[in-house]
Amino acid sequence: MASANLVQLIKRIAVEAVNAGNPCDYQIGTVIKTNPLEVKVSNSIILEEAFLHLARNVTDYEVEMELDGAARKCQIKNGLRKGDRILMIRKAGGQEFAVIDRVVS
Repeated sequence: MASANLVQLIKRIAVEAVNAGNPCDYQIGTVIKTNPLEVKVSNSIILEEAFLHLARNVTDYEVEMELDGAARKCQIKNGLRKGDRILMIRKAGGQEFAVIDRVVS
């Protein structure tokens, strides 16, 4: 009986240790400024550009395409805009965020 209680205690300690370490988690934010980039996460938390790592999906970029047999360069204008709601993943134990994509719902 005592060994079962000890096992439960060890499991609880392990779960609490993981939670205390701030494992990575997702966060929803709103772009409030684009140059420099600022994202509002809550009424009291605004993330500055230095803490954000952008996936290509939320940036302007250029691609080379073949159209009718001819190679052409195409600009993709997908940069973040003021008011965009975005999906971010927080780095485990840190204050850095990877901006993954826009939130559509």
